[in-house]
Amino acid sequence: MPAPAARLMPLQPASPGQVLPAPPVVDLWWFDARAEIVRPADAAVLAAGERHRAKTLLSALGRHRFEVAHVMLRRVLAGYLAAAPGELRFGRQRCPRCGRGQGRPVLLPGPRPAPFFSLAHSGDLVLIAVAARPVGADLEQDRAGCVCPVAGVLHPADAAALARLAEPDRHRAVIGCWVRAEAVLKCTGEGIGHGLSSLRVGLASGSTGRNRRVRGCSVRGLAAPPGYQAAVALAGPDAVTSRPMAALPGPG
Repeated sequence: MPAPAARLMPLQPASPGQVLPAPPVVDLWWFDARAEIVRPADAAVLAAGERHRAKTLLSALGRHRFEVAHVMLRRVLAGYLAAAPGELRFGRQRCPRCGRGQGRPVLLPGPRPAPFFSLAHSGDLVLIAVAARPVGADLEQDRAGCVCPVAGVLHPADAAALARLAEPDRHRAVIGCWVRAEAVLKCTGEGIGHGLSSLRVGLASGSTGRNRRVRGCSVRGLAAPPGYQAAVALAGPDAVTSRPMAALPGPG
């Protein structure tokens, strides 16, 4: 995906008063890390733990992508809460399967009801999903090498269906299954550490595919920029729909 033609601009301040969508709508915020710069004043809104994680990344590009993702997450959520980005505090719920405190990331209680959110970043892109119910989003950049071995960690029925596809259809379908399965795990709060083999998400048809019911969530693929695949999952019985809040990054 070519670099954007527009010159780099500083990260924009949060816009207070953003209204949380009613279920089953999910707000989707897309950002391209190449089109953002993070100045010291921007990074100052991050918590000490976030700044430490950024410093542990070996490459300057990796640190930049991490800072863009986490600064923009704070700015997006601050707009729904009419709060300052640096005031937000994050924690984790307990995993519903193992009971450990490594479940879904959440905003810690404040003066207003906190929205549910999910952050995904891959390559140069950042995707933030915001909803009134537990939500999960995943984003993956297409890989240049063979991804066929990845099918082995998916649900056996999905792996069997993938094996019947010819390349390059199989390559793209494997990543499509992965993002849908990981979106469900983020929504339920289980995390990828418990594996993907129990989640049958099916193969998508077309650019996004239809909604599927998986483990109490509705999950579907998303239209993503060339070279990427993405999915979103929302807890509850409704078919999830999305509301783009920032334009999809694309060729400059």
